[in-house]
Amino acid sequence: MAELWVATDLSPAADAAMELGCRWARALGADLVLLHVVHDPVLAPAFTHDALGDAAAARERLQRFASAQPDLRCRVEVHAAEDVVPAIVTAAARADYLFVGSHGRSGFQRLRLGSVATAVLRQATVPVVCLPPVDR
Repeated sequence: MAELWVATDLSPAADAAMELGCRWARALGADLVLLHVVHDPVLAPAFTHDALGDAAAARERLQRFASAQPDLRCRVEVHAAEDVVPAIVTAAARADYLFVGSHGRSGFQRLRLGSVATAVLRQATVPVVCLPPVDR
């Protein structure tokens, strides 16, 4: 059985990736895995204020989304990690396809915040479907 993974930061860009992942899963008869990574408070204390709360809220939101797809086999995974990109790449290493959404940052914002989508594209060992920003 094919497995399609969607890495989500719960942003509108990631919502578009989740919708496309659902359409592909339906078309292929595949399972869908919704993945969210929070910063581990032990490994990266400067990046989190409430990792447990963030993880619980993310799991709840993704479970609601999955439940709204009764015709799909959906699973939710929430991981804690120091660095989001390797966590996504490692978790989705057995996916048939990995979906990510891009925020489309450029200039100083991209320099300051980086691009998770670009880093995932560079590091993934599975095919990645990267959606453009939703506001374009």
